[in-house]
Amino acid sequence: MFIERAEIPVKEGMEADFAAAMATRGTAILESAPGCSKVTVGRGVENPGKFILLLEWDSVESHTALTKTDEFKEFGALVGPFFGGSPNMEHFEVI
Repeated sequence: MFIERAEIPVKEGMEADFAAAMATRGTAILESAPGCSKVTVGRGVENPGKFILLLEWDSVESHTALTKTDEFKEFGALVGPFFGGSPNMEHFEVI
């Protein structure tokens, strides 16, 4: 198993809309991906314009497969307009 961590800067004034988009559709898209067992979204306390997205995957292959789907394109179209910069992404193997 591995964990994907993405820090997402959201445009000022669009934080509530981003959170709503994730709650109403974004999280469901990610959770429906084969091999994705958990999705967690959090908002920064010190920096409320920064969100964190944690995804638990069964394999790197499952994660990579999602990025080639129409669902991933839908996810990008849904949340991309809120991005205030590029997400900072890292992947961690669970030991």
